[in-house]
Amino acid sequence: MVVLLGLATLTLASGLVGIAVTSVWPTQVSTQSYAATVRLSAEPDQLSTLHAPTLFGDLDLRFDGVLPAPGVNAVARVQDRITSVLATRDLSVSALKPTPAEIDDAVATTITQVGGKFAGGVLLTCVLVAFATRHWRSRDEPLRPWRRAVAIPALSLLLALTGTAGAAWSTFRPDRLESVGADGLLGYVRSNTAILADVEARSAQAQPYVKNMLALSAALQDKFVPAELATPASVKILLVSDIHGANAYPLMKQIVETEGITAVVDTGDLVNFGRVQEAEAAGLFTGIRSLGVPYLFVRGNHDAASPTDDALVERMTQVPGVVVLEPRRHAYTLATVGGLRIGGFNDPRWFGDTGGGPATQVPAAEAFGEAMRELRAGRATTAQESSTRGATASPSGGTPAPSTSSAVPGSTGASSSGAPPDSSSVAAAASSAAAADAERGLDVLVTHEPAAAEVSGDAGIRLHGHMHSTALQGNRIQIGTFTGGGVVSHYIQGADGAELAGQPYAFDVLSFGGDCRLQTLTRYSYRDLLEGRPVYDDVRAINGRAIQSPLPSTGRVCRADAPVTLQDVRATTPDTSATPTP
Repeated sequence: MVVLLGLATLTLASGLVGIAVTSVWPTQVSTQSYAATVRLSAEPDQLSTLHAPTLFGDLDLRFDGVLPAPGVNAVARVQDRITSVLATRDLSVSALKPTPAEIDDAVATTITQVGGKFAGGVLLTCVLVAFATRHWRSRDEPLRPWRRAVAIPALSLLLALTGTAGAAWSTFRPDRLESVGADGLLGYVRSNTAILADVEARSAQAQPYVKNMLALSAALQDKFVPAELATPASVKILLVSDIHGANAYPLMKQIVETEGITAVVDTGDLVNFGRVQEAEAAGLFTGIRSLGVPYLFVRGNHDAASPTDDALVERMTQVPGVVVLEPRRHAYTLATVGGLRIGGFNDPRWFGDTGGGPATQVPAAEAFGEAMRELRAGRATTAQESSTRGATASPSGGTPAPSTSSAVPGSTGASSSGAPPDSSSVAAAASSAAAADAERGLDVLVTHEPAAAEVSGDAGIRLHGHMHSTALQGNRIQIGTFTGGGVVSHYIQGADGAELAGQPYAFDVLSFGGDCRLQTLTRYSYRDLLEGRPVYDDVRAINGRAIQSPLPSTGRVCRADAPVTLQDVRATTPDTSATPTP
């Protein structure tokens, strides 16, 4: 045991010394227009991460390796010669980007020199320990044999070098990319790659050094981001929550148009005090209607004033474009949007409810689960599905009553990235795959409170809000507050009487490929909404393969202009225990 402990300690210590050597003696790499200082990092938050700090924000590429690898810290700067390049008339961003060959040469130099310095540090440590082991003795003891003195250091040397090299080789690969994060100006640019073209269109006003950083950021992402993540999404779902009475729908409309959003999912707490009058006065219903895409909604604990109050839900069903996923108690509407099957249930609590806490959500989740099981078994009461083209439907009313069926109103959708299949065999395969997945459960489940999402299964992605902060656990996505908690609860008291600080604003975008698989979850946070000048300050794109589970069956087809359908479902024996108690 002592020998193993010594071996582990020396392996770790020699590895840390090797990393320290690369930091004290960093490696310089360069391309024609850029240079970078590269060193390894053992900081816990930078393990398995390529960290590229710049004057205009930090770019972080985080990888999901089998073993944690030392982080790579690359501080980029511009070469002096770029000044002559910038003088070129009508210079484009693409012209500033390092070529793939330059990036490959820089990577090769980094591997050779950084790896050599790391190995040198490890070797020096192990040699010193071997020397000390041989000579560390009392005055009367003979010297230890070299074979005994070098045994553990030699094994530690082997483990440190092979273990670190193996971890780095298996981690820093495009297929192991977990997320791409950026903040500052780079975060704003990363939020929409189309801004690169926008900068080019206004090159006369753009500062040259801004183009430098955009070009370098784009080159790094071209090198390390897998091709499937760079493929244009077929369906985009905007996730919002906890609006709390603040009319930020002009901003939401801008996001819908800029990002090409297919539908919006709202996980509840539209208002503060559960009153329809509050939403009317703030113009929320008009704002929702203006979005022009389906708006899927579940009630939050602030969206009712009493245990029997359904006024806000009923009013939402009258808004063109809105689909309330539980329009009546234990009666559910399943929506198929862009080929994705989406369902959910309301929070049974109300504003001022202080009893039961999260436990009151469990019966509601169980009632919904029972309805879905009865649907799959053919025992649920269902209305006939009907559909309309998501790209051409015009506003014509709200969610239908449970005994009827209707097309989604107000659906304008987003432009499709693929044409409808023209092969009957492909269409049949897609229909068969969709039917098989429907037997397994939903593509997306929507609720308000974490406890409800936690106990709800049978969905590839689970969504909830309520906590006013973003989080991710498996396929359970916690959505932050779109309006910082609204104007009523936006500001919170700081510690020790400090000034009031605003809660962070946040929203997410789910991007699905044509095979209905989640490409990315892009998480945005921003500030200064109340001042009327929102600014993105953090954007993080997370690889969808690490979230969606189970994955859709092979053969599924998703398109933004696919028919939008509604199916009303009611369990034949609803669980009455799900009804909240006063």
